[in-house]
Amino acid sequence: MSFRKAWIVTQKEFSIVRLRKTLIYFYVVLPLAVSIGLPLLVWHLINGSTVKASDVQYITGLMDAFEFFFAIIGVMLSSYTAAYSIVGEKIQKSLEPLLSTPISDREIILGKAFSAFIPSFTAVVVGNSIYMALMDKITYHILGYSYYPNLSIVIVLLLLVPSGLTLSIEISSMASSRVSDPRSAYQLSMAGFIPFFIVYVMTEISIISLTNTNLLIISGIVAALDILLYPLVIKTFNRDKILTSWK
Repeated sequence: MSFRKAWIVTQKEFSIVRLRKTLIYFYVVLPLAVSIGLPLLVWHLINGSTVKASDVQYITGLMDAFEFFFAIIGVMLSSYTAAYSIVGEKIQKSLEPLLSTPISDREIILGKAFSAFIPSFTAVVVGNSIYMALMDKITYHILGYSYYPNLSIVIVLLLLVPSGLTLSIEISSMASSRVSDPRSAYQLSMAGFIPFFIVYVMTEISIISLTNTNLLIISGIVAALDILLYPLVIKTFNRDKILTSWK
């Protein structure tokens, strides 16, 4: 497999993304809304109130839970992009020429995966940086120290987010290979979002806590799913079937 050929596919995908203004706005608005909105929520909770020791523990626990939002954002962004990557080209009549080139299925899948992974991960990192800076500014006078960066956010950004992006891209790529219209691809791709949403709900109702150990376990499970799904992604993307059966 040639990474050079895969990168050619990625560059082609980037040129398509630049033409989709709504997608660009999605990459900007969603991370900004979360990275600014969550600190504003914490500011509202603590503003003008006398914070006790138990309140401090509650606030830090809330901040730990909020970190998981950025994994969810990454999944949503990458799913939206990857779901369109194959079926969108079919609609635009640009997929057949690509499949006729001497590029392997693995190189096509990898190139399209890069085009969804890179902007999604970048948006998450930028949004998270804003979130950490604002949250430290808001909570410093209460905690007496800067809460971020810490080990949990490192685990989220370097392990959970990349593995989550990969999982959502794999699911979205399979969905995009199977259907013939973008709306169906978007709907099926949301299957990658459901497990992360369930985990977040479980943290809110105190079934699990997002400790560093649990974050590592969740990241490991998602990474294992990435490995297990990869052969299925390649099998689902069948260029001969796409060329002959898609109408």
